[in-house]
Amino acid sequence: MATSFRKIVCHTLGTNFRQCTKIVSAELAAKPMPGAVYIRNSICGINASDVNYTNGVYTPGVQPPFDTGFEAVGRVMACGEGVSKIKPGDNVVYSAYGAFSEVMAIDARGAIAIPKAVPEALSLVVSGLTASIALEKVGEIKEKEVVFISAAAGATGSYAVQLAKLAGCHVIGTCSSDDKVEALRKLGCDRPINYKKENLFETLRKEYPDGIDVVYESVGGEVFEAAVNNLAVHGRLIVIGAMSGYQDGSAWGGVTGAKPSRPLGTKLLGKSASMRGFFLNHFAKQWGPHMKLLLGHIQEGKIKPLIDTTKFEGLEQVADAIEHMYAGKNTGKVTVTIPESK
Repeated sequence: MATSFRKIVCHTLGTNFRQCTKIVSAELAAKPMPGAVYIRNSICGINASDVNYTNGVYTPGVQPPFDTGFEAVGRVMACGEGVSKIKPGDNVVYSAYGAFSEVMAIDARGAIAIPKAVPEALSLVVSGLTASIALEKVGEIKEKEVVFISAAAGATGSYAVQLAKLAGCHVIGTCSSDDKVEALRKLGCDRPINYKKENLFETLRKEYPDGIDVVYESVGGEVFEAAVNNLAVHGRLIVIGAMSGYQDGSAWGGVTGAKPSRPLGTKLLGKSASMRGFFLNHFAKQWGPHMKLLLGHIQEGKIKPLIDTTKFEGLEQVADAIEHMYAGKNTGKVTVTIPESK
């Protein structure tokens, strides 16, 4: 007997998730294909790139309709032939396109068994792995270096703060409220900066005259400019995103009327610095080792996943959750609980 469920599909390309998507009904065959599993999702994760995906940025040439969402935790419903490492009833976490769904069919190799289906486990897959791999492999952070992290109270930023501290670095983190400043202090951030109260460029220039060794940047715009202009000699700037320009598309096509600035190339040249992009899918071979590393840190109490406390429930509130994140109201990972269909 086929399995009926609901999922969110993109019907029109664009960055307004609410307008570009709709909930539809679908069915899965009675049994999974060989090597595949069916998962009943219980929690889905929200990411800034959800609107990039509906805008077709990550899959050039794609045409709607297509499924949405990147990650979820849930319970294994059924296993196809040849699946041996997990079994029905197991709790798992995974990352796969189409995760905004009540039920998901995925390659069993992508499902990671976990003790409990909780938001903390969900935050590891995209947010935790991005921070861990980017800082080590791309940023090449070293003990006693000064590390700047934008959106530090967000899902991946909060991991980056804790990992940089574990590496023995001095950590600067930006945020947008005094509550987030306190949250960052609890994570060990040495210098939280509420950019709504302090001028970011001037603060960095005054307090860090020798510059910043490593920048973990996900915001873009003025934050990016402040970071570039305060790089140290041999500084490394890791670009993991440009969230401020996702909704209006400026992250991908430039901004008309933007202030003229000295070319980036000569800014980097003048400090023998470098800018390095990071896209998680290009580092798949590192997922396993870094997942093991992160789980070890959590079990030992060395890092703590930061989960936003605002509650969202059901596929109907996925758009609400995305808008909540883009309004800067979250502290940590934003998640949506997916209840069993009645």
